[in-house]
Amino acid sequence: MTIRATIAEFNPFHNGHKHLVDLMREDDGATVAIMSGNYVQRGGCSVYDKFTRARVAVQCGVDLVLELPLIYSLSSAEYFARGAVDTLTAFGVIDELWFGSEAEKLDGLNVIADLLLDEPPEFKAALGENLRQGKGFAAARKAAAEAVIGETANLMDEPNNILGIEYLKALKRSNSPIVPVTVPRAQVGHDSDEPGESIASAKSLRESMKTGENIDSYVPYPTIFEPVFSKRFDQLISYRLKIADIDELMCLPDCNEEIAQRLKRASGANTLESIIASAHTRAYADSRLRRILFNLVLGNRNRSYLSPTYIRALAFSKRGTELLRLADGRATLPVASRGGALKDHEIFLQECKGTDVYNLVIGRLGGEEFMYVPTAPDM
Repeated sequence: MTIRATIAEFNPFHNGHKHLVDLMREDDGATVAIMSGNYVQRGGCSVYDKFTRARVAVQCGVDLVLELPLIYSLSSAEYFARGAVDTLTAFGVIDELWFGSEAEKLDGLNVIADLLLDEPPEFKAALGENLRQGKGFAAARKAAAEAVIGETANLMDEPNNILGIEYLKALKRSNSPIVPVTVPRAQVGHDSDEPGESIASAKSLRESMKTGENIDSYVPYPTIFEPVFSKRFDQLISYRLKIADIDELMCLPDCNEEIAQRLKRASGANTLESIIASAHTRAYADSRLRRILFNLVLGNRNRSYLSPTYIRALAFSKRGTELLRLADGRATLPVASRGGALKDHEIFLQECKGTDVYNLVIGRLGGEEFMYVPTAPDM
């Protein structure tokens, strides 16, 4: 039995995800997904809470859903990937890591991953020069890579390739035995606004959900849940930014003095999007500004990479329970499914704050992290 993992947000779980899971299940493959919780990498909340999304994933063929804590999920692509890969490696039983990309092969992605890990002098010099010219970091890094490795750097133009490169970097950095496998995306691109015949991007589905459109033909389950959007956090974000000072903002992950000053000048605005519009600059991606604002609301001041200290199962099938038993004795971190077993972990306590705030804006009581019992009922 080959145990195959993927790193996902499932925001929401759609037919494209189902296609990938079905491929992973071929030849008696067991499937594991490490999934973001209630907050996502581009800065914002998930459309459905993490427990619902985990159960949906199991109903749609994933054997075991592990949690990617918010200190990783609400972080840069590098830390997002490192947190996920380090957790999967520590689980001790994963054979392969599958991810969708715009590249058909790993060769070019590996070349870029090696370059970004090694950062040879000519790359550093080119990067510094591009940043001095006022280019945003992503554009500056891509131009620097192009100066060293030529047109292979064009792979960095595509969003799934960028994440794939970070996964490869994380695997290499930790000397993980997990073997990477990339598969082309089916029908539509990562951020495509136009749906395919049966597959639409998560972004386009979220936009459709905002306007009340029916998305049932693009998801493998009935959409019986009420979606949650980041607009629900407008008042919290506006309030926290208004009362925060520059020093507090500079304590947040991924924030510097220039960003802190720009955000503080934008604090007269009363919605997340108007704050972002006011603070926008090409030097810093809007997703970075959103992550900073959500980390402000959630009280997350973890500025450096903190290695995983536990592994948490959110949902599992009967086969998933076999994977958990297999990991017993092989995992290098404690594995748990209930919050009570994790109460002494700093990362989990931050997760509790995040879930309580998420539940606050949708009208649920706090404390869910300690009350949740993993199940996978029929949808």
